[in-house]
Amino acid sequence: MGPAARPAFANLLANLGAGVLRIGGSSQDLMPFDPAAANTNRVITPEDLASIRETLESVNSHDGRADDRDRAPGWGVILGTALAPPEPERPWVGPDHARAFTRGVQEAFSGRTQRYVVSIGLGNEPDITYRYDLPRYLADFAAYQNADVTQPFAIDAPSTSEPIAPWQSIVARSVPTRFFWEWPTILDAIAPATRAVPASLGLATTDHFYPAARGCMTDPYRCASIERILSDERMANFAFQVHTHASEAARRSLAYRLGELNTAAGRGVDGVSNVAASAVWALEAMFNAACPQPPDAAGANIDCATGAIGVNFHNAEVREFFFPEEGNAFYNAITYDPTPAAGAPAAAPEYYALLLFSRFAQDTHGLRPAPVAAAQPHAAAIKAWRTGGGKTPQRLFVINKGAQPATLDLAIGAPSYRLHRMAPHDPTGAGHTLDAPQVRIDDRAVSTDGTWPGFDAKTGAIDGGHLRITVGGGEAVVVTPTAKPE
Repeated sequence: MGPAARPAFANLLANLGAGVLRIGGSSQDLMPFDPAAANTNRVITPEDLASIRETLESVNSHDGRADDRDRAPGWGVILGTALAPPEPERPWVGPDHARAFTRGVQEAFSGRTQRYVVSIGLGNEPDITYRYDLPRYLADFAAYQNADVTQPFAIDAPSTSEPIAPWQSIVARSVPTRFFWEWPTILDAIAPATRAVPASLGLATTDHFYPAARGCMTDPYRCASIERILSDERMANFAFQVHTHASEAARRSLAYRLGELNTAAGRGVDGVSNVAASAVWALEAMFNAACPQPPDAAGANIDCATGAIGVNFHNAEVREFFFPEEGNAFYNAITYDPTPAAGAPAAAPEYYALLLFSRFAQDTHGLRPAPVAAAQPHAAAIKAWRTGGGKTPQRLFVINKGAQPATLDLAIGAPSYRLHRMAPHDPTGAGHTLDAPQVRIDDRAVSTDGTWPGFDAKTGAIDGGHLRITVGGGEAVVVTPTAKPE
């Protein structure tokens, strides 16, 4: 978000319409805020906060929201600060430090820009930092809250992490479950503080999810592969967590947000997280976050009444916070320039999933799972959702999670259609699909300056109420019925 990167980064965000940046993660428990320090990778300074504000001003100016006090900002930010036990590597941690950080945020985001701050994240993955000691975490949270460390901003919490394990094992409690089953206790303790201040872009409680991990030597179940992250079994684990915790949040009049997720914990896996399969996974994950189908209660959420209000895909450095020059984490949706020039960032495969979802599914109504099956081959890994109702156009979203093409016969009661296609792109011409290094939508790519050249729908007529289409391996299509041919 420095001067050289900011224009392209603002364009990449503006392409997505609206959203929330989350800045913090584990780094918020390791990097102190120091208003008098020189700006380095090991400290948070007012200069960093100013760069964030200037980025949000730039992106919000795309739709005129930067100066409109009466409209919610298109883009906002969750800014994290430490809530963790003091240790030798972080002796500065405590309520005084958190309050000083919030003062710095107030100074950086003054006047009309204060509404860009959605909330202050208090701590990150407390199940890890507190070593599963729930009473100590809740006592420290209460001490921070009693000290008003986040005023005048809302609180983002608890940002717990969850075990990478089958949902059946979590239900049986046959694996270490960290704070998973402690969520009711945690929310009872933090909900009053969370509800005390409205958030500009959604009052939510948060947790994290990863279907696999880079580090898996001691537990093969954690090992990431394309087949594993795209399996129905891993998505069922995700749906179980989202439905369980979103339901607990709703009981306390709170929304729920996936504050951190991606293909594999530990900064992703080469050949899994940075290829077309990651876009397929990300697109399916967003639909399942919005409308989780709990595997332990089939049909319990068929009306999509329970789900997340948003997701944050994690971006990081390839190895450690303090060495960004080593390059990007494999799962980054937007890749930064690691050279000293710190120039324009670029769109990676996952970004195209965000772009497709934000343009055609975000802020719509009537979301439902759709019972779509492949006519050929019958074993194709097809997932589908539909939207429509009120002012929301009727749309059908179809994802082929397999590597081979699948032919569909869709019943559509309209004379014509528009179709958009997200597809793997293999510049080598070797025919890679799920393992292709790039992704395109409508055969188009994001420009080097971060702008999107626009969608280019294919159109056609529907014969006899049936549309027969082929969805290639690793592809996703959006079908919009239309009243007349275009």
